[in-house]
This record gives sequence, structure tokens and C-alpha cells, in this order.
Amino acid sequence: MSFRERETGAARECEVQAAREREVQEARERCASLVRAGEALAARPAAEIHAALGAACAHWLEAADPARRAGERALSAHYRVPEAAIARVLDAGFAAWTERALRGRVALELGDPRALDQFVELGGARRMAAGPRLGVVLASRGVPTTPVGDAIDLLSVKAPVWLKPASGADDLAARFVRTLTEIDAGIGAAIHVSAEAGDAPTSVAALEAAELVVATGRTETLAQLGPVVGSGARLVLHGPRLSAAVLTRNALDADLDRCVQALADDVAFAGQAGCLSPVVAWIEGGGSQDLLEPIHRACVERWPAPARAEGDAGERAAWAEWAALADIERAGGTAGGREGGPDSGWSILWRVGPEPPAPPPAPRILVLSPVSLAAEVVDLCARVRGMVATVGIAGTAAEVERLTKPLAHAGVERVAPLGRMQRPPADWRRDGRPSIADLVRWIDREG
Repeated sequence: MSFRERETGAARECEVQAAREREVQEARERCASLVRAGEALAARPAAEIHAALGAACAHWLEAADPARRAGERALSAHYRVPEAAIARVLDAGFAAWTERALRGRVALELGDPRALDQFVELGGARRMAAGPRLGVVLASRGVPTTPVGDAIDLLSVKAPVWLKPASGADDLAARFVRTLTEIDAGIGAAIHVSAEAGDAPTSVAALEAAELVVATGRTETLAQLGPVVGSGARLVLHGPRLSAAVLTRNALDADLDRCVQALADDVAFAGQAGCLSPVVAWIEGGGSQDLLEPIHRACVERWPAPARAEGDAGERAAWAEWAALADIERAGGTAGGREGGPDSGWSILWRVGPEPPAPPPAPRILVLSPVSLAAEVVDLCARVRGMVATVGIAGTAAEVERLTKPLAHAGVERVAPLGRMQRPPADWRRDGRPSIADLVRWIDREG
């Protein structure tokens, strides 16, 4: 390398370093601005903030709202599915976050609806709850409305938010922030949606400034956060979860088509991207492989994803390996038929015996697993204790009642009617924990 080449390389390195330092400084200034906006939020009544958040969500429930329509078109192009499929996700996601629900969970989780505004009598002292000085949300790729919900949780306790979507994720969070800013500029100033990679200097600067970090992702990814967050910052981590469905003999006999449609509603929601989508459906009484085709068809109708052959190379390879193994297992008698090959975006596989929930190796795979009695699913959930987010049940009220407590003791975090798994309330205890009580710190006033 010549002297001139070395000199040019050194100059470029200096330019890169200078640009990085500018980015870090800008990020620090952005964090300081968010903190100032958070201080302004802290001085406002919580009810006022909840009203604005509820109004913004209401806009996104209006099918004719211009922001909603633009969002449907953008997400339709991003996920390569029809706008109707996106509309179902937006309707389910925004429906829970009403003003009344947001205020109600403050009373439920903090003990008094005024606890975010003033000292109130709770237990043996006067107490007040305060949100973090700055909260950072690190989202993973999944259901589009999940990062929005994380931001709403923090804003609802008067905390400013730096939100970092996953690389390659959609832009719904940024679109929602624009709606929120139009309704209430003060709240809009208290949230920033970053567009840079998670390890970018700006994101690192935000993590260093954070008082609390909410992160969703793989176990190994979450384990790396400790060393990079600021000293004293609290971590609220949401690791991998799976969900499952139970179709009892009575439900299938009473209305087979209704069971199929309800199962597809939950499985195909957002392309099975979230933790509330079943990865296995247990069929009481053995069932029939005739279920494969109608369930596959119903999933395709709800989320008509591109064919496997049109997916990215990694997904194609993972699915091809899974399909080849399934063919081997079928020859060996441990698996049955399969509906959905490389020309489809969905695959439904029949197993010959009971199996616990397991993460599929590729997106949009559902296993149908026969059980003799619905009670057998309790042991199947216990085998993966701490991993089952929700079990959706199609059955009689008495059957649901008999299963619920044993499932709870097996580590299941939520039991819901099949077809309603994707519509948890605003006060849903995600991962079995409170939604906002984990975000605040308490100040006691005695004497």
C-alpha cells in the first residue's frame, strides 16, 4: 500500500469516527429532549394522557381514517398480503386500548386511579407511583401492533419512550406516533421511533441513558442486554413463548366448521408471527386427517402469504428440511398427512400421537396432534413449563372449567376461548406479569 493510499484510508477512518461521534451526540440530545417531554407529562393528570392515547387508538379503528388506510396499504406491501388481512390485525390490536381500559388498569395494578398523580393511601403509608425517567423499547419482529402496545404502556405511566423496532420491521409504530402527535403534541414529543439498527451508536446511547428497558426477543439476544444498558437501569424482558389450542370432542361434534374457523382465526393472525398463535392443536378423540384440508384453506384465506418457493433462502431451506423430515416420519409411522407444499405459504401436519408445543422451524406451520382425552394436554403443557403463553379451548363451559386450573398449575399463563386468543384485554398479564406495575417505581410518604 502506497503512502497516499494509507493517508486516504486514515482520512476516511477519521471521517467515519467523526460522523459516529456526531450521531452519538445527536442521540444524547434526543434523549435529553425526551426526558424534558417526560417531565412535562409527569405534571399532567394521568387521565388526560389516557384520553389522548385512547383517542389515537380509536382513529386506528376507523376503517375510513386516512392514516389507517395508508397504514393498511403500507403493511400490505410490506408483508405481501391483502389489505383485508392487515385490517384484521389492526382491529384486534387497537380494540383493547380504550381510555376506559387504560384508566381501569391503573386502578387494578396500582391500587388507586390517582396513584400516578399524587400520594394516595395504600397499605400503611401514602404512596405515589412514578414512571421511568426514560424508557427504551427494543422490539422484535412479530405482530405489528406489539411495539405500539409497549409504547402505550410506558406513556400511560407518564414515561417518555425511545422505541427501536426490529431490523426489517414494518413502520406501524412511527405511523401511530404521527397520529398521536396530531391529537396531543406534548405526548407526541415524548416518544421517538428510531429507524437505525439495534447496535447503531444512537441506540447504544439511548440504552445508556435509559432508566428502564423493555425488550422482546430470543433468549440469547436478551441475555446480551445486561452489559450494554446504563448502570442501575431495570430490565423488563419478554422471551420466547408458544401457544396451543384444544378442540374437544363435544365442540367438534356440535359444530365442526365453527371449530375450524375459530382455530384459523388464531393460528393465521399476522401470519402466526406472535406468541399467541397456536403452533399445535390437540384434537380430542383422535379426530380425522380430513381436518387438514379445511384448516389449511381457512389459514390461507386469512393470511394468504406468498408460496414457500417465493420466500427468502433461509425460510425455504428451513421449510424444505422440515418437510423432508416429516416425510421420513410419515414413512416411519410417527407422522400422518400434510397439507401445503412449496406452492403454498402454509403447512398443516398431522401427528399420530400427543405432542407438546414446540417452536416451528419455519413460519406458518401448524401441527394437529390427537389426544384421547382433553385432560392429557395438561401434562403436555407441563413438559414445557414457563413457555406456554395461551391455550385456546373450543369446548363446553364445563370442559373449560375442568381444564383451566390444572393448566394454570402446569405453567400456562392464560386460557381463552378458541377464536379469541388474539384479543387479550388491555390488562392482560403478559408472561404472567403485570402490564404497567412492572414499569413504575414507588415513593412512600410516612408520618
